[in-house]
Amino acid sequence: MSFTNSVLYQQIGASPLQSITHPLLTEKGVQLSIKRDDLLHPEISGNKWRKLKHNLLEAEAQQKTHLLSFGGAFSNHIHALAAASYHFKFQATGIIRGEAHYASNPTLSQAQKWG
Repeated sequence: MSFTNSVLYQQIGASPLQSITHPLLTEKGVQLSIKRDDLLHPEISGNKWRKLKHNLLEAEAQQKTHLLSFGGAFSNHIHALAAASYHFKFQATGIIRGEAHYASNPTLSQAQKWG
């Protein structure tokens, strides 16, 4: 399956570019743009999306419905995977390393809310 034909791609797309203006840049004839990965999705940050997208695309292509991953109690990866699974209709299981009392932190609490 091509990435651009994917439902995942259609919902998230590419990082937008933001033009930066400053008198010094104008004076020197420099055009500056910043790739805004932070604007890709409110819950799946840019770097996590880049790391997850190919696995999600492969799961989508193979018509898989359940994802499994491992992470720590404060794992942004687990948070992003839970968000992606919720938004793209996968079931997800996270295996969390660490002490049980860390499981009530905000990162894992939100992941649990997403299922």
